[in-house]
Amino acid sequence: MPKKLAIDWDDDELRMVVAMCSGNSVKVLSADVISLSDTNLDQALSAALDRHGLERCETFVTIGRGRAELRDLQLPPVPDEELPDMVRFQAVRSFASAGDSATIDFLVTQRTDRGVEMIAAAIAPAKLDSVRQVCNASHLQLRRIALRPLAAAALFVLRDKDAGTDGETVLIDLLAGDAEIVVLRDGKVVFLRTVKLPTSSTARPSALAGELRRSLVAAGSSSAPQKVVLWGRQSVHQDEVATIADAIGTTVVALDPFSLVDVDPAIADSLPMHSGRLAPLVGLIAADEAGPEYLIDFLNPRKRPEQKPNRLKNALLIGAPIAAMLGLGFLVYRQMGTLDSQIDSMKTAIAELEPRVKVARVSVDRTERVDQFLDGDVNWLAEMKRLADVIPPSDQLIIRSIAGTTDQRAGGGRLTLTGAVTDPAVIDQLEAAVRDSDHQVVGEGSSEQRTEDVYRWTFSETVSVNAESIRNARYEGLAPQDENAANATPAPAVDNAANSDAPSEASPDVSSSESGPAPEPGPTPENESLNRDSSDTSPADEATTPSDETTSPMDEPTTSPDTPTTPIDDTTAATEPQV
Repeated sequence: MPKKLAIDWDDDELRMVVAMCSGNSVKVLSADVISLSDTNLDQALSAALDRHGLERCETFVTIGRGRAELRDLQLPPVPDEELPDMVRFQAVRSFASAGDSATIDFLVTQRTDRGVEMIAAAIAPAKLDSVRQVCNASHLQLRRIALRPLAAAALFVLRDKDAGTDGETVLIDLLAGDAEIVVLRDGKVVFLRTVKLPTSSTARPSALAGELRRSLVAAGSSSAPQKVVLWGRQSVHQDEVATIADAIGTTVVALDPFSLVDVDPAIADSLPMHSGRLAPLVGLIAADEAGPEYLIDFLNPRKRPEQKPNRLKNALLIGAPIAAMLGLGFLVYRQMGTLDSQIDSMKTAIAELEPRVKVARVSVDRTERVDQFLDGDVNWLAEMKRLADVIPPSDQLIIRSIAGTTDQRAGGGRLTLTGAVTDPAVIDQLEAAVRDSDHQVVGEGSSEQRTEDVYRWTFSETVSVNAESIRNARYEGLAPQDENAANATPAPAVDNAANSDAPSEASPDVSSSESGPAPEPGPTPENESLNRDSSDTSPADEATTPSDETTSPMDEPTTSPDTPTTPIDDTTAATEPQV
C-alpha cells in the first residue's frame, strides 16, 4: 500500500503525519512536530523526508483559517449540480478577495425546504502558489489543500462514536499561538473560528474560555453545548479542561487524535507530546478515503458535474444548420442572375460618373493649393489682442519685444515674446494663459539679471499658431457668404484667367482678350471663390512669389511710398508695447 503524507506549517513549527490506508482503515507510521526556530521550512521539510524515507509520495496540505476568507451563505433550494455556479456568482459580491482568479470551495451545512446553508471559502492564487512551491521544492505530489479546522472536524465526525448525536459539540485545537474553534450541530459544522491566545501558560486557559463563550454567541447557540472536545492528551491540557468546564458548565474532554486510528506499535511511545496539533493531518488522511464531502479542498474545488454527450442531440444540432445552409445556398443560386444584372447596371452608372469625378478632383486639388497658401495668413492683430487679454498684469510682467513669423509652406506662424517678470512663477502663469488647443507654447527658460529693477527675471517664449485653426476660422467666416451666394442671382462671367492654376494679373474692367470674348462659366461655387480671391488681391500681392517663410501682414508699412520708412526685417516684426 502506498504511503500518504499530510503536512502543515506556520511561523513556529512544521507538523507532519505519514500513514498507510486500506479502505476505511488508517494506520499511522510516523508523526513529527518540528520547530522552525533554527531552520527554514524547506530545509526542515527536506530533512524530515530523508529521515522517514519519503520520496514522491501523495501529499496532503492543510492551511489555517487565517489564510482564506470565509463566509456563511444562504442560497435558494436548488439541485446540487447548480450550487458551484451559484456560489461563485454570490462570492463575487460577498467576498472582498474573490475575483475571477480566486479559488472558491464550499461545504453544505444544512439543507431545508427554504434553502441551502453553507460555509464558503475563497483563497487568492498567490497563497496557493506558495504552497505548491514548497511541495515542488521537495518533489512531493500534491493532492489536496484543505482547510485545517474542517479537516480536524472530519476526523471527529468520521471516527468518534458520539459524533452523530443531537445537540452541539465544540472542537478546540490548540496550536503554538492560536486556537481553532469548530462548532458542530447535529454532526455538521455550522461555525468555525481561529483566535489568538497569549503566550503565557497561566493566562491561556482563561483567555481560551472567554473566546469559547464569544464563539458560541456568534454561532447562535442558545445554551451551553453538550460537550467540548479539546484535541490532545489529558495530561497536557488538564488546566485548560478544568478552566473551560468551570466557565461553560458543561462536559469537557481531551481527545487524542491517534486514539481514533491505528498506530504502528513501533512509534506508539514516540508520538509528539502536543498530539492535538496533528488532529487536522490525521483527519485529512481519513477524509481522503471517506470522500471529499467533509472538506473544503482548494486544489479540487466543487464544480458542476460534466454531462455525457448526447450523440443523437448533437447530430440533430449539427444536421439542422447544414440543411438550413443548403436551402439558403439554393435560394442564393436562384438570385444570382438578378444580382448579375444589377452589378452590370451599377458598373454602367459608375462609368458615366468617372468624368465628373475627374473634374471634381481637379477642383479639390486647386482648392487645397489655395488653402495651403492662405493657411499662412495669420491675423497678427487678433493674436496680439488675444495676448493682451490673457497675459498677467503689468505689475508682474513686461513685454519688451514681439516678433511674428509666418510659414507659407506648412501654414500657421510663430509669435516670439521676450520680456521680464518679477517672479519665475509668473512665466508659468503666462504659458498656462496663452496655451490652448490652437496655440502651443515653448519656453526657453528664465534667467535672473543682477539689477535693482523689479523685473529681474527675463524670459523668451515661442507661441505657435496651428495652421488648422486658421483654416477653420477662415471657413467659418466664409460659410455665411457661401449661403448668401447660393441664394443670390448668378453673377456675370469673369475672365478665364481667374480659373487658371496660377494667379495672374487682371483688371476688374477687362472682360476679353485678343482672341475674342471668353466663354461664360457657370455660376459654380468654385468659380465664385476664385473670382472673389482674384478681385480682392492687389497686383503687388499677385506678383509676389510665396516662400517658406514670408513677412506677415503686420510687417507691411502703413506710410505712403513718398514718405521715408525704416526697413523692417523680412522674417520678423518686433514691437515694444508701453507697460
